[in-house]
Amino acid sequence: MTTRGMSRPHGIGGTQTALLRYLRQRGAASRVEIAEVCGVTPAAVSLLTRDLLTRGLVIEGPRRKGGRGAPHIDLELQKSAGYALGINATRYSILLTLLDFGGTAIADHLLRGPFDAFADVLTAIDSGARALVAAQGLGRDALIGAGMAMPTRFRQETLPLDLAEEVKSWAGSDLSNQLGQVLGCPVLIENDANAAAIGELTLGNSADHANFAYLYLSEGIGSGIIINRTLYRGNLGNAGEIGALRGRTLSRPSFEDLANWFAARAANVPPGRDAEAWTSYLADHPDLFEAWLQRAGPELARLAFALTAVLAPSAIYVGGTLPQIVRRRLADWLDFERSNPFDDARVMQPAILLPEVVATDAVACGAAAMILDRAGSLA
Repeated sequence: MTTRGMSRPHGIGGTQTALLRYLRQRGAASRVEIAEVCGVTPAAVSLLTRDLLTRGLVIEGPRRKGGRGAPHIDLELQKSAGYALGINATRYSILLTLLDFGGTAIADHLLRGPFDAFADVLTAIDSGARALVAAQGLGRDALIGAGMAMPTRFRQETLPLDLAEEVKSWAGSDLSNQLGQVLGCPVLIENDANAAAIGELTLGNSADHANFAYLYLSEGIGSGIIINRTLYRGNLGNAGEIGALRGRTLSRPSFEDLANWFAARAANVPPGRDAEAWTSYLADHPDLFEAWLQRAGPELARLAFALTAVLAPSAIYVGGTLPQIVRRRLADWLDFERSNPFDDARVMQPAILLPEVVATDAVACGAAAMILDRAGSLA
């Protein structure tokens, strides 16, 4: 399929954006249902949808049979209207994920590092994106935009980004502009924990939690906060920096801490952060692994308890790049009655869950999902 000459969906209003978001979540809906959700009259929905139909962003599906009155004609997203590239970038690996306009992940591509300089990141993403879209029979002009999730903090709208220690060597004046020039499309940069939370909201969350926290355990510790099915960013965009409550010189439930623990006590430690390599290594060193869990588990319990006391989420997801076996064992400590992190202090116990999508997929897909959600405002 060719996309030569495809126009990007610029100039979409707020109500139309809400309409598209609803269709992306539901798959299909009638004009009457859309009017109720968006809080507008059926006549207004007809005007809004007529524009979207003309622009090829929405199509009419089959008539819905059953019920009283005339059958409704459902509206659906035109999935081939455009594509969003999601990027999960760390020093050790880069995962590219391609979503269609309906929010379905259609392909991904893993690039292994290390990536010590941002020039190496640009080269890898350029070649990886070309291969990814070409394998789907698409051209680069099919991309609505690209979202890159990385370990960073924000200073609201000011530059440069406050990069985490592991990617300090990527520091530059405007990373999104550099990447945009390489990809030829608008680029948004998001914190990896926030992107993971967006990904879980978009692709997982089968229990339909409207309010949840996503603990992201990677080189550092972060969290994304979902309130009323919307990412809460806070004043400068850094809400959820739960790792700031635990200094880097102290024990931390992070991949960096796990690697340093083993490097000081065992030989042949895996050099990178490959989950399979680490899972095998931990199985060969059960006593050291158990000792680390006894150190890291109480720390995670305190951080999660603090999140629960302030936010009262219905669920906490324990995600990140730490191998699943590590996150599963750490999650056991989040039964607060068992771990008792603050000497008999009590909160309402949230559900403790592992992500329903692979951690790196959640990050990259979340980064792409925010492009789809903001497609109409991208320049």
